[in-house]
Order: sequence, then C-alpha cells, then structure tokens
Amino acid sequence: MSETSPHPKFMEAMRKLSAMSEEERLSEENKELFEQAMKYAPLDIQPALIAIQKKYEVSVH
Repeated sequence: MSETSPHPKFMEAMRKLSAMSEEERLSEENKELFEQAMKYAPLDIQPALIAIQKKYEVSVH
C-alpha cells in the first residue's frame, strides 16, 4: 500500500483550525470544523485529535 497525502477536507479544516487560538478551536461554533478534521484525518494523526476533543469536552462540560 502506498503512502497517500491527507484528504483535502482534512487539510482545509486543519488550515482553518491552525489559524485560530486554542480557545477558538475548542469553541462550539468550530466544533463542526474540528469534526471534519477528525473524520478525514490520517490514522497517525487521529490520536492527537482525539486527545484535543477530550480536552474540549472537559472544558465545555
């Protein structure tokens, strides 16, 4: 199996998210964008995104 580049939807979401502060990334209005990044993330990046998502859930609730 050959190494493929990340999905364009993942790249778009990460580009937008990386331009934000952590607080903005974890905000309710950007949750959908973060979920898009999670959905299309390469397998090696998913654990880091899951950790961020857990932090989001703790900070909101």
